[in-house]
Order: sequence, then C-alpha cells, then structure tokens
Amino acid sequence: MIAALNLKGELTMASSTRQAIACIILIFAIVVEARSQSGPEKRQGATFNGKVTIKGRGAPGIAVGLIRIEESMQQPTHHRTLTDDQGNYKITNVPPGKYQLTVVAPGLIPADVPLSSKTFLINKSETLDNVDFALVRGGVITGKVTDADGRPLVEEHIMVLPAEAGPGAYFRYTAPPNTRTDDRGIYRIFGVPPGKYRIAAGQNEGDFGSRVHGYRRTFHPTATEMSQATIIEVSEGSEATNVDIALADATGGYSARGRIIDGDTGQPLPNISYGVQKYITETSLSGHSTGVVTNKEGEFILENLSPGKYAVTIEVPPNSDWRADYVQFEVTNEDVTGVIVKATKGASASGVIVLEGTQDKTIHERLRKARLYAYSANNDATRGSTVSSTINEDGSFRIAGLPAGNVILSILAHRFHVVRIERGGLAQPQSIEVKEREQITGVRLIVNYADGAIQGVVKVDGGSIPANSHLGVSLKRIADASTQFASSRESAQVDARGQFFAEGLLPGTYEVTATYATDLRTAWRRSTQQVVVTNGAVANVTLTLDTSANPGRP
Repeated sequence: MIAALNLKGELTMASSTRQAIACIILIFAIVVEARSQSGPEKRQGATFNGKVTIKGRGAPGIAVGLIRIEESMQQPTHHRTLTDDQGNYKITNVPPGKYQLTVVAPGLIPADVPLSSKTFLINKSETLDNVDFALVRGGVITGKVTDADGRPLVEEHIMVLPAEAGPGAYFRYTAPPNTRTDDRGIYRIFGVPPGKYRIAAGQNEGDFGSRVHGYRRTFHPTATEMSQATIIEVSEGSEATNVDIALADATGGYSARGRIIDGDTGQPLPNISYGVQKYITETSLSGHSTGVVTNKEGEFILENLSPGKYAVTIEVPPNSDWRADYVQFEVTNEDVTGVIVKATKGASASGVIVLEGTQDKTIHERLRKARLYAYSANNDATRGSTVSSTINEDGSFRIAGLPAGNVILSILAHRFHVVRIERGGLAQPQSIEVKEREQITGVRLIVNYADGAIQGVVKVDGGSIPANSHLGVSLKRIADASTQFASSRESAQVDARGQFFAEGLLPGTYEVTATYATDLRTAWRRSTQQVVVTNGAVANVTLTLDTSANPGRP
C-alpha cells in the first residue's frame, strides 16, 4: 500500500496477512463511497481528474484517496474513488482545505519515488486536470527470524533500513507499521522500492522496559553491528528470499532496585510513579519506561537493563509539591541494588493568566481547559522533570514541584502562546528564576491566541514548479516590542502547484523564505520576503525563485 511519506530512518511494514485485510477493508469502503458519488451533487466544489498507469497502460480498479489534512488533529475527511477501465479517476465536490492525494495499490509503488502522494491547497471551486500517478511493481523481501538455537520467534518486529548513504537515502521508502513475524517466525514484506537495504529485528540497546522478547538488535544474517549487515538489493518486481535473521542473545537481563524516600524525614514514599532513562551522552538522555509505582516500603525495581548509565525519575501527579532530581546509576555486568531517590517539596509559582487580543468567549473557555506546563531551562541532565497544573476558572494558577533554577512556563494548547511574563509588576526574560523551595506569587502570564495566516504561491523563473523538484517554505517571526520572547520558526506545506497556507500565526512581521532544488544533491535556490501578519486576517505573498542567481544553502 502506498501511503504518505514518513521521514524516519527506521521503517517497518505490516505482515502480508494484516495488510491484505486492511487493504480489503479500505478498498471496500472506497467502492461504497465511489458508488455514492454517482448521485446528484449537493454543492459546488473542486474537482480532481487524473489517470493511474502501470508501465504506461491505464490501471483499472485502483483506489485513489483524497485526505484533508486537519490542523486540529480531528478525524480527517476522506474523498475516495476507483479508476475506471482505462485507469481514469474523478473526485468531485471537494470543499476548501489542504489535501493529500494518494493511491492504494498493494504491491505497487510510484515510478517516481518518493512521490507516493501529492498535496494540494484548495480555496475555491476549480478543476485540477491530469493529476496522474505512474506505478510499478514493488519488490518483495521474505525470511525467517529465529533465536540462537534456531527456534522461530513469533511477533518479532522487522525493520527495513536503506543502505545508501547521502542526502535523501532515508526518504525513499514508506512502510506501514507493525511488521512482525507470524507464528512460524516468517515475515514477508512487499511493495519495496528498488534499492539496497539492511533488514533487522530485535531491540536497540536503549529499548529497555519493553515487553517484547528482549533480543539484541540483529541484522541479516547474524550481525549486531549495522556495518556488518549483508545488503539486500531489490529491483522492480524482484523477490529476495531466505533473508533470515538469527537474533543474538537477549539484551540486558540486568535489574536495578532501590527506594524512594522523603528527603527530609527518610520515610518511604509509597505509590509514587517512577521511570528510568538512559544516558546517550553525559548531558542527554534517551528512552523512557514508566507506569509502575513504589510499594508500601517505597521500593522500586527496573528490569531488562543493558550495560550503560541510567537515571531514575519520579512521576508526580499534577499540582503535587513533590519533586526529585534524577538519580544516576550504572549497569556493568551485574544487577544494581541500593539506589536511593530522595524526594523533596519543590518550589511553586502562582499568579494569573491574561489572554490578550480577543474577547471571544469560546477562546477564553478553551484557555481555561488547557494546562500550564513548566520545565527547567538549565542545561543539566540531572535536574529535572516537566510539571503541569490546571488553570482555574478565573485564570489563576498554582504550579508546584519546581526545581531551583530557570523555569520556562508554557501553555500546552493549540494556538495559545505565552508572549510575556511579569513578576511583581516587572517584566521577566523567557524564564523565571526560582530558588530552592521558593513560593513565588504575583506572576502574570500574558498569552496571545494566534489567529493570523499567510497565503502564498512560489514560482520558479516566473512560471510553475517543475515536476519531481524539491520545494520548501519556512517562516521566521521577528521579535518586536510586543513580546519578550525571541523569534519563532515554522514551516508551511507547499502543494504540487507551489501554493502554501500557514495559519495559527501570532501577529508580527515574518520572513517568508522559499527554498528550491531540482534534486537533493544540487545547489539550493532561495527567495525571501517580509510579511506583516495581524490576527484574524490572511496576508498574501508571491515568492519568485531565480535559478540564474547564485545558489545558497537550504
């Protein structure tokens, strides 16, 4: 099945049985909806026309789907149809919005990898002709996963990693999730684009706390180092068989035990949630395992740990005063005991949240239902955790369990941004300085609701965007006197015609930059303009890229 691009280095595919079932269900839904489109049109909208071909010949019965890209993370809107006997399709009555057009064809892949889907910005009633897809037969990789003694491993995850180095190597292949071996330890991956790959199963060294078998990440056939893996080459319609993997011994196998106590009294703290993270460097951690609590004696146990350095963390409920610094320990070649975590009462900050720029009662109500978060701005991997608090009906708040140091406050809700902090009537920098166990009052968080937008189009040498080129648009908000915080950056999705639409923007001046290249290995061209954004309004901009100008960096 061809799906939207997933830019990840480690990619997975569903087993053939599960994917077949999923495709049958999807295609059945598409057939039903496609038939329903034969009825009378209820309202005027955009129309998509195109053709799906295989080796230049029209492909009948191919599912074509148009999915609306929803900003609010709600259930996306689907428009679906099937190609006719000549491979043609037509989707009508498409309302305004951002859409992704893709095809569903098990075992087939786009001829122009990685263009498995196309995006479009629809803002009026229009007809988009010749939106075509050319497909080819993908390759197949199949094999068996066993343990060191040759016993088959069931429900073992399979990973497919592109072997090519260089730009774009990890963007060549889109795979459905949850690829696993069946009850015989056998897996089968189909629809693989031509290329060279490494196939692996098992866990990374940092994948502790998992409930899978716990075998160390191993590449075909028995390599525990990626550089030693046997490369599998896939061509159009080919099948690579016997790509077997014999997994190395189980990872970790070590445990760490300890207690969480009241740092002031030494008494055990029962029912405290705890977790563990692993150090990748001296100052950065990766992975996280939690979901369990201490017993009545404050005791905890961490299992399935491989050699390395770790940190125990505590997970306190919202509005709790408890906090604890990370407690480090190291696993070498034996279990660890006697780890003590001393929890103490942290600092707190209280005050009121002020929403500026709107009197809309609905937006004010949304803010009351949001959460306030605080996290340490100190560059110290031992200091602490993120804590949260509710917001009261009158806009007041109290957030506790704060560590000493610089603490950043933010609202975790769509389009709400903290733009200014005041403490005791004085403006603060981007964070509040907090002392050990200090009880801070009188904090004012000035919040804006971002309701501005930029709509634009990118042209190359005054014309349309060449097919198969690479185009991106970024936006940088320039800091001004209305906010204390520095400039912000974000990107806008560009459709197949060079159109883009960025919404949910704070008022202010933005630098809008388009970058373009014919492929990922050639020089990038850029064009930049400044645009003023106001709340509730849409600013328009046209960016023209001159390919005769000196190239720059993306």
